[in-house]
Amino acid sequence: MTKVLLISDNEKQNEQITQALAKSSFAVICSSDEAAALGYVQKGLVSLVIIDEELKVPDSAILCKKLHAAAIKENVVIIALVNQKTENLELLKHTNAYITKPVNEIVLAACVSSNLKLKRAVDTLTLNNSELAKSLYQLDVLYNTSTQLAGSLDKQKLINIMIDGLEKSLSFSLSSTLVFNDEHNIELIINSLYGISPRLEHSLKLRAILSYRALFDKKRVPYELNVNDIKVIKNIKHHLEEYDLNILKFDNLFAPINVGEKFFGHIEVFRETDFSQEDTTCFQTLARQVSLPLENAALYEEIKNTNTKLEKLERLKSEFISIVSHELRTPLTAIKNSLEICLSGKAGDVSSIMDKFLNMASRNVTRLSGIINDLLDLSKVEAGKMDFKFEKTNINAPVEFIKNTFENVAREKNIELILDKDKNISDTYIDNQRIEQVVSNLISNAIKFTNEGGKITVKTENIKQSDIDKTKLFDIEKPVFYDNYVKVSVSDSGIGIAQEDLKKVFDQFQQIENSLNRKNGGTGLGMPIAKQLIEAHKGFIWVESELNRGTTFSFVIPV
Repeated sequence: MTKVLLISDNEKQNEQITQALAKSSFAVICSSDEAAALGYVQKGLVSLVIIDEELKVPDSAILCKKLHAAAIKENVVIIALVNQKTENLELLKHTNAYITKPVNEIVLAACVSSNLKLKRAVDTLTLNNSELAKSLYQLDVLYNTSTQLAGSLDKQKLINIMIDGLEKSLSFSLSSTLVFNDEHNIELIINSLYGISPRLEHSLKLRAILSYRALFDKKRVPYELNVNDIKVIKNIKHHLEEYDLNILKFDNLFAPINVGEKFFGHIEVFRETDFSQEDTTCFQTLARQVSLPLENAALYEEIKNTNTKLEKLERLKSEFISIVSHELRTPLTAIKNSLEICLSGKAGDVSSIMDKFLNMASRNVTRLSGIINDLLDLSKVEAGKMDFKFEKTNINAPVEFIKNTFENVAREKNIELILDKDKNISDTYIDNQRIEQVVSNLISNAIKFTNEGGKITVKTENIKQSDIDKTKLFDIEKPVFYDNYVKVSVSDSGIGIAQEDLKKVFDQFQQIENSLNRKNGGTGLGMPIAKQLIEAHKGFIWVESELNRGTTFSFVIPV
């Protein structure tokens, strides 16, 4: 029932107004005491005040002014009872409406009802505005929190950002966050307005464990957990007071922190005042928001650890290759020298059968030396220890030298080896020995994978940047191009390479499967080494091929 305060010392009038308003289900409280009247208004015990202009003590205008000041906060309506010829402007200035005497009961009831309707409308609008302002603030917190969450891959920082966002948007009394960093690092982060008693801390640990187990119901929990496994981290704002078990009676919200099957922990917050539906939505949204960044942080940590292990393995591999290669070189040199002495006849006569087997051994020693040299070159290139001696020279010289070196090998397979060189080729800075090594690899491969009666063409020419088909360049991040290049290409009429295998050509230890490959063998290091040597010259190397139609390897070096 709506309560109305009537401030008047006219008892007959008070009785009339009380009876009139009772018919409209209003409860009337009569009082002419200033302190009591102000108390009713300040505590919001009444919704409407009717004050009589003819009040003797205290002065009605002064009391009305005080009531008006007190009524603003509680939105209490003030109606004045005045004479028809009143001139009390000070009184009327602080009222919402007035009724003239003698009081008409119908007018009185209508005036009170209409003003109370207006009061309820204003109260609703105020409440809606307050809730809207709160919602806008929470949305702003959510936006800022999500921005901060997106900018971090630190798990501890992400949890702190979430808790900070919850504190700003919900103004909680205490939060309890269980975080699984790994099986042996489980933390309970307690953020509290006041200090917490030892038994409350113990209870929060137990509560966290029970909530964790309840989340998985009949499923198997990721980690078995007991009180001693949990490390407590406390962040206390004020140490003047202390929370005890009574805080567990506060209103609370709970949410798991997970992504799909990936579980990171859970969070629970407590507040003395009840949480609204908007508070619950905000809380759940923030708990979900932190889950994905936490997964990214966990993946980042995993990738970082994996990369560290891979770097260590790569370093050990390079060291192993370098040590083994050096250790193999010494006995191979002795074997090679011994074979040369035997083949020269200095150690005695060599029969035809002995000559055949000694030559076979000598060829395989030479082949093994080449493999060891490739392994050493690879480990040097990867470790950044390959020495280069760049000199301005004409690339035709090393290319022609290597072509002439392989002429006899090509002739043995009845392969035509042609050099098509540009006599006006531009000079450029190169390491002659390394370019010879690259060209040697390319021609050797071409001979190996070209059938008898085939043809190999080695070509040099000047080209511009626009002549390079950049779609052919594999595994090159942010390439830097120059205006002019010299280009060397080795084309054969051999077995070719399937399109899906082209990207594998420059991979370490990679051999494209075919019958000629298996027949000729090899380490699969020639092309990766060639690629690294050309890139050290600021150039590019690529391959174009078609099965059974031949292959062309090309490289360019900037002028």
